[in-house]
Amino acid sequence: MMRFTGYSQIRNAMYLTGIMLCLLPLGISGQHDTILMLDPIEVTARRIKLTDVGKHTETIDSQILTMRQYNNVAEVLAFQTPLYIRSYGMGTLATLGIRGASAVHTQFLWNGIPLRNPMLGLLDIALIPSFFTDDISIHYGGHGAAFGSGAIGGLVSLTNKPISETSRMEVHLSAGSWGSYLGEVKFDYGTQKLRFSTRLFFQEAENNYRYRLNKDQPEKNQIHHHLKNLGLLQEVSWAINANESLTARLWLQNTDRQIPPTSTQSYSKAAQQDKTLRTSLQWSRNGEKVDWQVKTAILDEDIDFQDSVILLYTNNHFRTWLTEVETSVQLNPRLNVTGGIFAEYVNAKSANYKAGVSRNQYGGFASFSYLLEDWAFRFQMREEFTDRQWSPLLVDFSTEWSGIRNFTVKGSLSRNYRIPTLNDLYWRPGGNPELAPEEGWTFESGIHFQSGKGKWDFNASATGFIRSINDWIMWLPPGQGGRNFWSPINIIQVNSTGSEFRSGIAYMAEKWIINFSLGLDLTWSQFADDLPEFMIEEGDQVFYVPVHNVVSGISLGKQHWSAYYNHHWFGASNGISESVSSGNIGSVGLSYGPVRPSAVWSVYLQADNVWNTPYRLIERRPMPGRSIKMGLRFVIS
Repeated sequence: MMRFTGYSQIRNAMYLTGIMLCLLPLGISGQHDTILMLDPIEVTARRIKLTDVGKHTETIDSQILTMRQYNNVAEVLAFQTPLYIRSYGMGTLATLGIRGASAVHTQFLWNGIPLRNPMLGLLDIALIPSFFTDDISIHYGGHGAAFGSGAIGGLVSLTNKPISETSRMEVHLSAGSWGSYLGEVKFDYGTQKLRFSTRLFFQEAENNYRYRLNKDQPEKNQIHHHLKNLGLLQEVSWAINANESLTARLWLQNTDRQIPPTSTQSYSKAAQQDKTLRTSLQWSRNGEKVDWQVKTAILDEDIDFQDSVILLYTNNHFRTWLTEVETSVQLNPRLNVTGGIFAEYVNAKSANYKAGVSRNQYGGFASFSYLLEDWAFRFQMREEFTDRQWSPLLVDFSTEWSGIRNFTVKGSLSRNYRIPTLNDLYWRPGGNPELAPEEGWTFESGIHFQSGKGKWDFNASATGFIRSINDWIMWLPPGQGGRNFWSPINIIQVNSTGSEFRSGIAYMAEKWIINFSLGLDLTWSQFADDLPEFMIEEGDQVFYVPVHNVVSGISLGKQHWSAYYNHHWFGASNGISESVSSGNIGSVGLSYGPVRPSAVWSVYLQADNVWNTPYRLIERRPMPGRSIKMGLRFVIS
């Protein structure tokens, strides 16, 4: 029997939300607004945009997100980009490393708020509902000078759009293979000064999917893999005046997951419950030349794990409070200066810590952006002070040149670092308080082409990068130095090089819309020295980093009908104990959706792993075979 606690917290929030929905029209019916709320241009969003100068960036907008059903951000990135998602199975742990880095080298931002788990240093993106974000941007390369420790491989920005000025309701219902059900609903309501947005979702799946270890073996049914997921995102935006706005957000989520056995185990009794509370408050003022933003957030997460087979029961909890003040000054039409200060306080508790652990971090940052005819220049720097230790001065110099029509040439050089996680330092047994921070440099250069003529539009880009990280942190396996437990150490160096290619073609006629896209990533991320304790030789590829990743897709639309096919091919990679084979994964979908004056609705059918390919992304963790889903969406405004 699965144990799931915490539903009462979300139920109470839903009841309060329902009361707000019922009472709000009574409270606002007599109000007369004379101030129109402008869509806010947040200073943080502008900082993210300025960070893109000279760097490779991809954006997945809300239109793409509604083309098919995505349960979480991990699925979005797996289907829409050549990135290699390290997934342990449907609905279970999924992490992302960019450009051959590990998951702890990827920073995730939610409307500018970092979402990392300070104990692990990473984010389980299988727990981030795609329904809770409107736009997803992937920013490749080092961004330490803009966003601090950990943003070595890249960062992913999750953004919520300004709340619609018209009252509207969106509903999405779906059902599919392996006992999977999903329900999502969103309400936008309010006045021009005070606007509300409420999103609720419920997901449940047995996940007893069929899989094969290879083509020559019979199919098996996955066992002990039930998933239950429930969440609420509430947003409130107040237009103080034409230039000022205040936005508050509340994110509540409870997840209960059974953890299935590996391919070498016959059964499992492991389970995990994740309880999440995220709140943020952001004030923005947009002036003629000076913009301000103040934001604060509290992130509270509780992870409860049980495994009766090995008699392991552990609870891990952390709470992060952070605040940031930022200003941007347009000194003249060519020169922009941005600066700010921040503070972050973390408290963490675990049965595997000697006592409660805390971390205090402070810092300041500044950037200078200059436009000169066909050139754009940007220089950023940042300094952090963490538990009485200064970071190196993090710098980033980037430039772009667009002197040839339709072409943009980019280049960037950045210095980045990462402090050890709390588990790296304090976990018992194995934590190593003598660990040094990771530190290194990244250089990238690329060219982008975009052209449109008549009914055709074409874009293509190519990017190359080089990265070197010193004092890379790895956990040493048991048996080394007489230990019977894992323990982290600093290794000498990991060097990464690679290329990224993207292209897209769009054809738009009177009745037809056709899109084709192609993405290719080539990544060599290699150890710079022999590591006999890991049985690693100089030049070996880092774990779970395929050299080749390819994604392609085609979509067709005609009047009310649309269809797509996506294909992802990834090369083989090294695992901890055994290698992970290459794989070919295809997905196909069909939808029908007429448009009415006051309502839009659509029905869809999609099939994943349509070729029923046996594959794994992590060793001994089989992924599902072919599955089918169908659903209904409608919007009333």
